[in-house]
Parts: sequence; C-alpha cells; structure tokens
Amino acid sequence: MAFITIHKAHFFHNLDLLCAKAGGKTKLMAVLKDNAYGHDLRTMAELASEYGLLRAAVKNIEEAESIADLFEEVLVLVDHPTCKTLSPSISLATHSYEALQALPKGASIHLSLDSGMHRNGIKEEHIEEAMALIHAKELRLKGVFTHFRSADELNSELFWQRANFERAKFKIKAIAQAYGMPAIAFHSCNSAALLRVSSIGSDDYARSGIAMYGYTTLPSSIASFDLKPVLALWAEKLSSRILKKGERVGYGGVYEAQEDELISTYDIGYGDGFFRFDGFRPVPMADGSLTKGRMSMDSFCLGGDAQKVCMFEDANPLAQQFHTISYEIITKLYPALRRVVI
Repeated sequence: MAFITIHKAHFFHNLDLLCAKAGGKTKLMAVLKDNAYGHDLRTMAELASEYGLLRAAVKNIEEAESIADLFEEVLVLVDHPTCKTLSPSISLATHSYEALQALPKGASIHLSLDSGMHRNGIKEEHIEEAMALIHAKELRLKGVFTHFRSADELNSELFWQRANFERAKFKIKAIAQAYGMPAIAFHSCNSAALLRVSSIGSDDYARSGIAMYGYTTLPSSIASFDLKPVLALWAEKLSSRILKKGERVGYGGVYEAQEDELISTYDIGYGDGFFRFDGFRPVPMADGSLTKGRMSMDSFCLGGDAQKVCMFEDANPLAQQFHTISYEIITKLYPALRRVVI
C-alpha cells in the first residue's frame, strides 16, 4: 500500500537551524496544526518532544488533546471558546473580545493582537478593555501573540508590524503589572520572520511551522537556508501490462502509446489528497519519470514496472506545476496513508 516516509534526521536538522535562530530549544514552539502540515500529528509531536521542544501549537482542541501528554504547553490556534474541561497543559488562542466573553472563568489563554494583518486579534485601542475583562473573569493569561502578514515578502511590513507589537507589548506589561498578573509569554515570529530577522528580540519564543518541515517561501534575494524536506510520498504497484501502439490508457484515453510499451498502475489518486492531473501535462515523479494519462481517484499510470515509486520528496516542483504553494501539496495528503519514520 502507498505510504509516506518521515525523515527524522532532516527534521532534526531543520530544528537545529531554527533553534539556533530562536536562541535555543526552549525558545521554539512547534506548529503542528492540520495534522502537522500533513506529516501526521502524533508522529511529528513525538519527534519534536524527543528533540527537546517544550511547546506546540495545533488547530483545534481535538488535536491538542491527542498530544497534551508530550509538551508543557499546547496552544489551540483556531478553535472556538469552550466550557469543556481541558488538560492543564492546553491553552486557547483568543482572537476577539466576544471570544473572551464566551470563555469560562479561569480558562488558560493566549491573547491574539492585531498588529496589522487585520485577520484576527484585539486592536491596540481595545487592549485596556480586553485586559480588564481578562482580570474580571480571572482568565489565566499565559501568552500574547501576533501574526505577520508579509514576513516572506520583499518589503518592510514585517518591521512595521514588529514595532506595533512592541508598542502593544509595553502597554500589556504595564496593565498586567497593575493587576498583579503572573509573567506573560510574548511571541510573534513565524517561520519566515524567524529566518529573516537577526533575533527574536524581547519575545519569549518563536513559532515555527513550515520551516520545520523543510520549506520556506522567503525569496532567495532575502536569504537562502539549508532546510531539508522531511516528507516523501511513495506509491506501490497494483498491476502491469503492455500498452500496444495506438492503445490509450485511463479516463478519456488522453495518453496514446506511440509504440508498444510497458506501463504500470500505482495506488495513489486524488482521493489520497494528491492533486488531480488531467493527462495533458505529464507530472514528473521524484526520479523524473512522467505520468501517463489522467489520474484516477485511487490510481495513476507510469511507464515501467517498478514495485514502488517516489512521487515526490520535495513539494516545491509540484507546487510550481499546480500553481500553488508547498503548504497545500503536503497538507492535502490523506491522514490514513501510512507514515514511516526513517
């Protein structure tokens, strides 16, 4: 059956690079949301914990509960407020005043600040109001964070947002001190920002997602980094046959043999999360061999009769062919595909 390999040495290599930028293992939060960007949540959480990371961030409470035993803190980034009793290690990202109102007394939270992305978060002019509500409801404010909208683009918006966050941070620290709140952790750098800046400054840690898995969208004109892709997708042979000259294979008969040739069918299709190709533009495998005909829901065809074939070990070429980004190529992969750590 088709499977995915997870290259442990590549993952640890990437973490070495990122931790060096952040200032050590205690300064990096592993972003494991959306099934660890398609790599498999539990697998990558165990590897991150083995490496020595203490914090992780995930999409929702379900993901958080599945790895809460591995980290000192797991931050839920996207889920809605809940009255459900959570593990003491789980904190909820809170993106609005309404979300603060909906939380039960004593909930552990990280407050999201809008420093310029205008997607989520409390605006600077509403900080006092939000902090007053946090104090009144006795919420446990464990962290405050923001997200950068253009850290991977060749402009100065990253530094503008950092300045906005620093100003907001100063306000929050003063209010927290007045209320007698415990120390608050601040974090802002995502993968692109962490790779781009010289240090995380006065932040307590950085959050890294895509760079852990071996990818960056930073232009090479800004900098280049020795990141190594962690995931490779493998398909196994279902059957082989001789396609005779003039015969056509697959839906629509898009591919026609120009001479007698050996072809095989492999057990990956768009039902497994791989982008559907229409057969008019062949898709190269990792070794350069080209697909023949259209991809089906559960299979595709290739010349030769290899028992297994690596479909990709670097998502960037596929992302370029399908006019998307590496994130989408890897996060679409079917969670039930077997993951093998190598």
